[in-house]
Amino acid sequence: MKDLNALESFVVAAETLNFSAAADRRNTVQSAVSAHIRKLEEELGCALFNRGRGRAMSLTAEGEAFVVYARRILGLSDEAIRAVRAARTPRRVRLGTTVTLAMSAVTKALQSFAALEPDVQIHIQCERSDALLALLDAGEIDMAFMMDQGRRPGREFVEATALVWVGTDEVPGTTTGDVPLVFLTDGRDLRGYAFEALDRTGRVGYLAHLSPHPIGVRAFVLAGLAVTVMPATAVTPPLVDLGHRLELPPLKDVALSLYCDPKTASSEVKTLAAVLKEQLVEPQPVA
Repeated sequence: MKDLNALESFVVAAETLNFSAAADRRNTVQSAVSAHIRKLEEELGCALFNRGRGRAMSLTAEGEAFVVYARRILGLSDEAIRAVRAARTPRRVRLGTTVTLAMSAVTKALQSFAALEPDVQIHIQCERSDALLALLDAGEIDMAFMMDQGRRPGREFVEATALVWVGTDEVPGTTTGDVPLVFLTDGRDLRGYAFEALDRTGRVGYLAHLSPHPIGVRAFVLAGLAVTVMPATAVTPPLVDLGHRLELPPLKDVALSLYCDPKTASSEVKTLAAVLKEQLVEPQPVA
């Protein structure tokens, strides 16, 4: 079946059972639709419609069978066109990052990057910081944006960012009471920073909840059940910095870094790295 135009006219005519209505939907004239149907019937050697004066038009048995295949052919044609168009945009950046950063600093950076490189596809893979370098070394991602993992070839930047106490306006707690906390099950570093800071000022914190995944931690925080510790750049509404309201002690700074393979880093990777760095050095509004 060589003429997709004729197939489209046939499918629309099969749906409307009216050549005039089919012509309107196809933005053409009735004679063109009739010619398309006649051409198909000649090629197939059978009638596709029952039609005649004084009776409603309907599909023949052959027409009922053929319309199923016609729709499949047109669907495959559309799919092929979409695939070829997508293949015309081979430039892409595979970014590995953490869930927390993907939902905050990365989201903001993507807007700026898209304005600079609108034709570049970005694939984002979220893993824990300690797993991202392995993916980078294996060539599964082009760049890794995460908590600093130390000096090594390909570290594009390292930027210090403040840790803050994060919760919502509904979180329980006072300036003198015990502080309910939630952390990753194996998030020993941030947990240690929190308890160390509380101990310095005589405040008491307790592990109200744990989760093996950052989304779980975020769920407890959003539910107003506990406070956690995050880089300031990761605090986006409805999350807020509760340090001042609850008179919680200041926390240590942490370092965020971006790593890539210096031998294979494309100009797009370099551009996204620069945009992410700008996101970190700009003042981050926190409530």
